[in-house]
Amino acid sequence: MTKDAHLRNKEFYRGKRVFVTGHTGFKGAWLTAMLHELGVEMTGYALAPEQGCLFEKMGGETMAHSVIGDVRDAEALRAAIMDAQPEIVFHLAAQAIVKDCFDQPHYAYETNVMGTVNLFEAIRQCSSVKSVVVITTDKVYENKGDGAIYVETDPLGGIDPYSSSKTCMEYITDTYKRSYLQTEERMVGISTVRASNVLGGGDHIQSRLIPSILQSIAQGKPVELRNPHQTRPWQSVLDALNGYLAIGRLMYQQPQQYSSQWNIGPTKDGIKDVLWVLNKMQEHYTSAEYVVGEVFEVTESKTLGLDITKALAELDWEPILTCDKMLYNIVEFFKLQQAGVNEREICRKQIDAFFAD
Repeated sequence: MTKDAHLRNKEFYRGKRVFVTGHTGFKGAWLTAMLHELGVEMTGYALAPEQGCLFEKMGGETMAHSVIGDVRDAEALRAAIMDAQPEIVFHLAAQAIVKDCFDQPHYAYETNVMGTVNLFEAIRQCSSVKSVVVITTDKVYENKGDGAIYVETDPLGGIDPYSSSKTCMEYITDTYKRSYLQTEERMVGISTVRASNVLGGGDHIQSRLIPSILQSIAQGKPVELRNPHQTRPWQSVLDALNGYLAIGRLMYQQPQQYSSQWNIGPTKDGIKDVLWVLNKMQEHYTSAEYVVGEVFEVTESKTLGLDITKALAELDWEPILTCDKMLYNIVEFFKLQQAGVNEREICRKQIDAFFAD
């Protein structure tokens, strides 16, 4: 299979009805911009955008039908899905900040676990849905801190509320698939996508790596790194979303063949430590010193890697952007922002370049 998912996605999604939960978040905002550029009839359902976030700055509400709601509200979510009658659903809504989940575990489980149940209950009632992509995380794996690169068949686990609630999402998805949505009466494509650390321009959450680096550089202060030698798989938001779209498309066309669990991340050259990311960004900024910051109470594994062999072998997808190009795009985004260019235009520029023939 030729590795041209971006071109096939570009052709397939035009005119499709797509429902996205969590569209006001960071990845959700990029997905909103991407689907808008691809000519999709999109409905988003999410909490109100945070002040200063990418969705707000790019005017995301003008790119899709935006419904403000909470996935914990089962009836509101059901009503939004029934009104939209989508063909494809992307479930991004989640409590996604590790420390916030640690500090507020009840809220984390309500959102990540019951929010997923509420979504599938709505999908059970909506006959138009043909394909469902549930985004979880690379942290669903039982991480022993031994430097392993995890494959889809490795045991799941999670010692903190974030990772364990995401693991619950995996089991809920599989249960609804087997019990209700892949039966003699109905065949819906359903997959979970275990995503790596996704980086892109416009992220405003200061506890995350890239915003903290850029903010420190802009203020002329040393960058505070909690774990400089912590290893993670880093991937461009454009590559990750292109993978999600590829899985949604292939399940729409062949639901039984492509319904599965998928690791979507970088190739092994994208598994780097935090200090490498900072050093690479120093090539674009002359000075970016760092100090070791305060470590979270929650235990964060020092090593984590994803094996994407299955996705490379069975999908028409592969990462297009190298780590260097990903970080170049982030710095370009930041510099254009500083120069007063609107975020919507910056997103469009990078998305159009990504989907170019």
